Amino acid sequence: MRYLINLYILLLSLSSLATQNCEHTELGIRSNSDLVVCREGYAIGYSFKEKSAEWVAYKLRKQVGRGVDRTNDFRADPEVPSKFQTTPEDYAEPIYNQGHLASSESIDTSYKVMSETFYMSNIVPQLPIHNTGIWKGLENRERKWANKDDLVYIVTGPLYEGFIDTIGKNKVQVPSHFWKVIYDPRNQRVIAYLIDHKPLYTKDLDNYLVSVDEIEKRTGIDFFYKLDNEIENKIERKAQSEQW
Repeated sequence: MRYLINLYILLLSLSSLATQNCEHTELGIRSNSDLVVCREGYAIGYSFKEKSAEWVAYKLRKQVGRGVDRTNDFRADPEVPSKFQTTPEDYAEPIYNQGHLASSESIDTSYKVMSETFYMSNIVPQLPIHNTGIWKGLENRERKWANKDDLVYIVTGPLYEGFIDTIGKNKVQVPSHFWKVIYDPRNQRVIAYLIDHKPLYTKDLDNYLVSVDEIEKRTGIDFFYKLDNEIENKIERKAQSEQW
């Protein structure tokens, strides 16, 4: 028992260190994630219990030129202990897509960073129309805003509320909602979405604008705590009334 406790404390300390030294989380993310990994293109906080990312964060800069071609190399994440992994074989069923959290189209400056978005830790079950509709539309907008304002910080993830279905041998949980928080440091503003997991399209995005405080309350994650308190409180308290 003492060994397990010490191991858990070590994992927490390593997760904290990974968050502190990562450019994608440099504005601060507090969570109880079992594993935090900082990669070149994004950072991820992973839950062993849910076998899923609790959050994924990426610093998205203005893109110059065309990115690399899609790699499509879905595979288990080698950083996740095998008993807590999910695999592409879990998705050998007729309903759900392998849905990205950190967008492969946004993170495409090299084959390495693109390929790492296809780790299964960055993937959750997603209804096809949701994936290619409202979620793809939001990913298109994040790139548009990054190109317009040079840089945005993005934190995104699944939410599991109510009855949760599972798929595959590894019992991959199906999210009840998806959320995304986008911070624009140039204009010191934030826009946040909490989206029902059902067939939805880009035109529906206005219906899912919420405050950052609402997402923090529902997820238990603290975003952007390294910002000046006055700025943090101002941007997180109120939901945007419309798209940027």
